[in-house]
Amino acid sequence: MKWADWIIVFSLLLIGLSCLTMSATWMGKPESISSYVTNLLKICFWITIPIIIVAFIYMIVKRRKRK
Repeated sequence: MKWADWIIVFSLLLIGLSCLTMSATWMGKPESISSYVTNLLKICFWITIPIIIVAFIYMIVKRRKRK
């Protein structure tokens, strides 16, 4: 993939996460921007944990196949 493709992919992911966070914030108590940022960080945290685990398992499996 070219750089332009990656930029489009990351911008779409960012827009999707923003919409998800905005709706989650408005369902609760939309007091300020801090509640929005807190929800965004929580969502990003829970998204990155499975990605890191899957990447770690993939690297282990790939390393074992080489041997």
